[in-house]
Amino acid sequence: MNTGTILIGVLFLFLQTSCAVSDDPRQGGLAGYWYGTSSGKYEERQQRKLSQVEEEKRANQDLTEESERLDTERAIQDRKLAQEQKQVRRLERKLSNLNANINKLQVKSAKQRQELSTLKAQMQKTQQSLEKQKAAIVELDAQGGSASDPDQARVLEIERDRLADEYRKLNEYYQALSNAVH
Repeated sequence: MNTGTILIGVLFLFLQTSCAVSDDPRQGGLAGYWYGTSSGKYEERQQRKLSQVEEEKRANQDLTEESERLDTERAIQDRKLAQEQKQVRRLERKLSNLNANINKLQVKSAKQRQELSTLKAQMQKTQQSLEKQKAAIVELDAQGGSASDPDQARVLEIERDRLADEYRKLNEYYQALSNAVH
């Protein structure tokens, strides 16, 4: 055998082993590039990468939509809590006015004094319940609003309705006592 042939054979083997073949044309040198582009592996790799990018885009879109939905829900709950606070303040003003009217009431008989005393005690109890209601609303707001604890928000709505009903009854009681005095 000729030395030139052996040298060409060794050079060929060296080129074969030194150029690792990969489907990534950026790896493996010139032989890797030719192999990757001519065998279709490069296009397959490109499609896999594009698929991964599309999956990431869909996942990102889903997360964006979920975030927007949660933001909308939180805004609705915040509006509900603000409305609850407004209604409690309105009820507080009504109770304050009723209390002022009760304190102005001049009774004549012992029975009327007893009824006035009962009315004042019920009024005080209702005002204490209202203060607890206000504190619970402030606490819920500090914890993140109605969205953070929808069950507690519902309990507060029920309690506010009960207090409004209690106010209505106290007002009726006051009107009846006022009519009896005059």
